[in-house]
Amino acid sequence: MPELTASPVAPFLELRAAAAAAPVGDGGPDTCEALTGALDEALVELATGIGSDVAVVALGGYGRREQCIWSDVDVMVLHAREDPEPLVRELLYPLWDAGLKVGHAVRTVAQSRSAALDDFATLTSLLSGRHVAGDPALFSELTGILTEVVRTRPLVPALAARERERRRAEPFPVMAADLKEGRGALRTHQGFWWERRRAELLGLPVVPETAPERRARAVLLKVRNALHAVSAKASDRFVVDLRAPAAGWLGNDVATVAGELVEAFEIGDRLADRRWPDVHIEQDTLVGFGRRIFASVRSRFASSSVEAVPSDGVLAVALAAAGRTQGAWLGTDEREVIRTAPVRPWTASDRQAFVELLSAGPRGRSVFGQLEELGWVAREFPEWEAVATAPQLAPFHDHPVGAHLWRAVAEMRRLVEEPGEPGRIAAELGSTEELYLAAFFHDIGKARGGEHAAVGAELTERFLRRHGYGAATTGVVTDVVRHHLVLSETATRRDIDSPAVIDAVASAVGDLRRLDVLYLVTIADLRATGTTMWNSWRAELLARLYRRVRSALEAGGAVPATPDVDVVVAVADGEIDRGRILEHVAAMPEDYLATTPPTEVVRHVEVADGLDGPGVVVPDPDDPTRVLVAGRDRRGFLLSVTRAFTANGLMILDARLRTRADGIALDTFHVFDDRTGETVTSERWDRVAADLVASLEGGGDLRPRIRERVAAYQPGGPDGTTTVKVGREGRFVVVEVRARDRVGLLAEIVEALHGEGLDIFVARIDTMGEEARDTFYVRRVGGVPILLDEELAALRRRLEDRLAAR
Repeated sequence: MPELTASPVAPFLELRAAAAAAPVGDGGPDTCEALTGALDEALVELATGIGSDVAVVALGGYGRREQCIWSDVDVMVLHAREDPEPLVRELLYPLWDAGLKVGHAVRTVAQSRSAALDDFATLTSLLSGRHVAGDPALFSELTGILTEVVRTRPLVPALAARERERRRAEPFPVMAADLKEGRGALRTHQGFWWERRRAELLGLPVVPETAPERRARAVLLKVRNALHAVSAKASDRFVVDLRAPAAGWLGNDVATVAGELVEAFEIGDRLADRRWPDVHIEQDTLVGFGRRIFASVRSRFASSSVEAVPSDGVLAVALAAAGRTQGAWLGTDEREVIRTAPVRPWTASDRQAFVELLSAGPRGRSVFGQLEELGWVAREFPEWEAVATAPQLAPFHDHPVGAHLWRAVAEMRRLVEEPGEPGRIAAELGSTEELYLAAFFHDIGKARGGEHAAVGAELTERFLRRHGYGAATTGVVTDVVRHHLVLSETATRRDIDSPAVIDAVASAVGDLRRLDVLYLVTIADLRATGTTMWNSWRAELLARLYRRVRSALEAGGAVPATPDVDVVVAVADGEIDRGRILEHVAAMPEDYLATTPPTEVVRHVEVADGLDGPGVVVPDPDDPTRVLVAGRDRRGFLLSVTRAFTANGLMILDARLRTRADGIALDTFHVFDDRTGETVTSERWDRVAADLVASLEGGGDLRPRIRERVAAYQPGGPDGTTTVKVGREGRFVVVEVRARDRVGLLAEIVEALHGEGLDIFVARIDTMGEEARDTFYVRRVGGVPILLDEELAALRRRLEDRLAAR
């Protein structure tokens, strides 16, 4: 790079370097103002002597005095010359030589007018224009032209259309938000700025910037500067890896910065709703063409002649606002009615209207936000305040708490209205009221400390009783909130083929109605949490658990009897002798028939009878994600299997490990490709089988290939903390490992358990965002029990040490 110490740009570069190291002032508007001023001084010096027919104009964020640390430098050379090229080189080359990214335009006033008429983005950029140097008369001429353009061109329709696009891209606010382009972000605030600028040009009353708007914009700018500073580039998204460094740059903790940011986006959203009501003119994506804005809310206790909603009822007014075809908004008179409405007992219609508002998608959320601003929510629903803009920092959470709850209701509506098992269950329940309420309240206990499900159940019960919901509805919704994690945690971390586990879940849930509501709420919750939390594997596990618990409850609360051997014989259909099946079952673990479908039992007998060699890999003909690995069991058999899978890029999601009395292992795995999530082809299984046989025969060390995959996909190596929990469940010790998910992690864990002399019987492999949460049911080789708490504690420490050393 050329020597810049004598360049007019040098002071700006020095200030930018200092700002990247530590905030100037508040880190937001103060830093932007300082950078803008330094850039102005550089351009003024560069423009010395340029003549009376040229003006240097700052555009975009620079024009609005919002220059961030690594933002582009947006300038326009406004001129009245036939050949402006020499001038452009004189003005802009020093900026390019300094390594700045310059967004530039070279125009006459007439060209500026044409560009503003042709392109809305150019018009708004010019509205942000600010005279920096050169001929002020030329800039005044541009201002006059812009005044003519905006006189016949309102901005609101185009601004609202762009806001709708942002909301289509992000139907609900996200934690990894884009501070520039996201919903309610700086682009939204720029729209407010452009409206004010238009009003100024036309001499119209200007809507003043409110204190919340000013505060929100300041937060967005300071966090944006923080992201720029810690990433050393124009990073605008609040991603997980940058949150702690950015908070540190601001001298604060992550939770505080994230909370301020969530609130800032919420303010932008609400201001857009108020300034541009027609952001809701188009049909919501949730509702779809020709379908209802409001869901059909059914209560199993409401009569068909529910009294009409009182005309002066707040919730009646809110519903009317949400249903307006021209946009979801409250008029001045309506706002005053709501602001001064007395607190009164809710009627049955109020209770139904509240649920309908929850189910009304973006329109309902918009009107609910207006009710918050007017104080109604604080009076009638104080439980909401703590979660309204509370952040969620775990990587697997896509949304803040409040947005997550609104999305959970939206996901519940999809479940209710779409065909399939969930819709059938909802129809058989005869009520959607409990479903929507439970979905909306399931995380209401967060952001308060303590166990959020228990806290949430207490808050839910308080709200429902206060507003007159019946005892049955209150009981179901409260219990579902209390147990809303039971199904998902059991499905992914426990042996759902174990009768004892099913019995425990059935006892916790209590009855069929609660189970049905809980199942649908669990699906809605997982879908609303984030993209990493809902997939076909979780759906399958959850459905299997639901059906087994339902069977247990239908049988009177006890796990149904284990199918007898005659069922297996019938499935074999004469292909296998009955005596052979009896002999096989007698040689398997005692819970074998209770945990193995009859078709799988038949396959086990066939594969075991035909076993020739140390091991064989048999894909399930009915399910390409499942595979049976059979072989002569021995120390290290599972370790060899795990290495063969890992070396070939396969991810194990679930494992059921069984060894027959004669030493034949019959292990079933559920697997996907570890990079794409796709199913495995038959050719690939051939390679896995060859590697497994070679490993079992001692002729192939797969560890170098595993290390190559780790290096290829994670060149920085593993990081983060690995934690191990150890406890008892029946005859087994349950080992839970939490670690940063990475290629080869399962092989590392299996090797560590192998090194401790433990046999694995069941494995549950679960990933939440970037964190692996893997559970193993183990026993000592030889079956010697681990009885003492001291032994369990020592085992936990040794496992953590083994895994930390890898």
